[in-house]
Amino acid sequence: MYQNLKKKISIFFQSRKLAIVLITLIILLSIIGTHIPQESQLKPDVYNTWKTNHPVEAQIYETLGLTYLFSSAIFYGTVLLLFINTIFCTKNMLGNALRRLKGHFQKKEFISRLENSTVIHASKEQNEIISLITSEMRTLGYKVSQEKNFIRAEKNKLGILGTSIFHLCILFIILSALYGSIGRMEGDMRLTEGQTLSEDHGNYMYINEGPLFFDNHQKFDITLEKFYPDYYDKSNTQRGAAGKLSLKIDGEVAATDIVYSNHLMTYGGYTFLGNVYGMAPLLILRNEDGSVISGSYVTASDNDDSKRYVAMFDIGDTGLEGGLMVYMTANLTSGNIAEGDVEQTPVLFLKIFDRGTEIFDGKLGLNDAVQIGDKYLVFSDVKYWSNFYVVKDDGTLLVYAGFGLITLSLTIMFFIIPKRLWVEIVSDENARRTEIYIGGRAERFSSLYEEEYCSLIDHIKERLSNGTN
Repeated sequence: MYQNLKKKISIFFQSRKLAIVLITLIILLSIIGTHIPQESQLKPDVYNTWKTNHPVEAQIYETLGLTYLFSSAIFYGTVLLLFINTIFCTKNMLGNALRRLKGHFQKKEFISRLENSTVIHASKEQNEIISLITSEMRTLGYKVSQEKNFIRAEKNKLGILGTSIFHLCILFIILSALYGSIGRMEGDMRLTEGQTLSEDHGNYMYINEGPLFFDNHQKFDITLEKFYPDYYDKSNTQRGAAGKLSLKIDGEVAATDIVYSNHLMTYGGYTFLGNVYGMAPLLILRNEDGSVISGSYVTASDNDDSKRYVAMFDIGDTGLEGGLMVYMTANLTSGNIAEGDVEQTPVLFLKIFDRGTEIFDGKLGLNDAVQIGDKYLVFSDVKYWSNFYVVKDDGTLLVYAGFGLITLSLTIMFFIIPKRLWVEIVSDENARRTEIYIGGRAERFSSLYEEEYCSLIDHIKERLSNGTN
């Protein structure tokens, strides 16, 4: 009973139909997860904005569990079943492949059932026939084995493992993707030009760490040396927004590169991608004697692609609130790093509110100030800021390696075709003649193999009839 149950389980899990169903289901779930915002993959403010704008859809999707699809038991369960199915299929195929690699001599009953089989009658001695046949087989590149009156010939044996290697690659990719996802870290880091932050948990605006990441931050320094809202590379090709990043370890520059669309920066398993950007005016609150009370760069965003950047902010400890819009009257860069900056004129429109009541509305140029009671708010500087999407995924290279191995396995499957020949020589001493049973088979593309097989048989017949060795 136990053996029957074990056999049924094995048959179920190695079913090709099960594999097709599971792959189809994973594709379907992936499509749904791509079109429906996933709470675990979005910043809280982005997800909440979508939820606010689509309350009905959000409620339905959350009730059905579609907003955390990629972390749901259904998705992981489907992937696990596919993994188990692939293990069973691979085990079965690998066992069959290893048995075929060993090779066996076959009798005439087996040979006669092959699609390509022939019986040749000859009047020569058995040893002479064996020598002639093995010679012809070796001429075609076959590795020949002979035992008594049996001959076995094989070539392209590596091709037997092609399908098994393909399945092993699928297992490798699934494991690599799983390893990458549970040990993955991704987050958004905001930097203003000239600012340096350590690669540490607390310096990310948004961060998502896998359960096996273990807060393993490398803590190297990241500096945004310069930002280019309209960057041209050395070939004078326009690349759009770009940021020059510098990574330092113990004060020494470890890597530097310019990050823009379709051009990532990688270092030590980390990948840096450009994200949203904006302008950051420096507003300093001073006493009447000029001493500094407080000051900071205020990150302003372009919400309508107008190149005008807006923000709301608190003015120190005054209890007042400010609203600003800032923009440049000329491009901030020349379009090429080697060239100097184009002369720029920042313009800032400022509103100040006291408990919701507007107490100031005006325009400030660089180094202009507005008086607030016995204090002054000074527009001292302006820079660009940018968010960089930082990813640490040790499974990515393994997944790419898996796909590379899949390409290799497909090459083996379709271009290295295993071919085998079997021969049994039956001598009839009374009739003084010998029957030669020859059969051959190719693992794939049998119609193409037929031409090679027929050519071999013709050569053997010709040599037997001519009496040549």
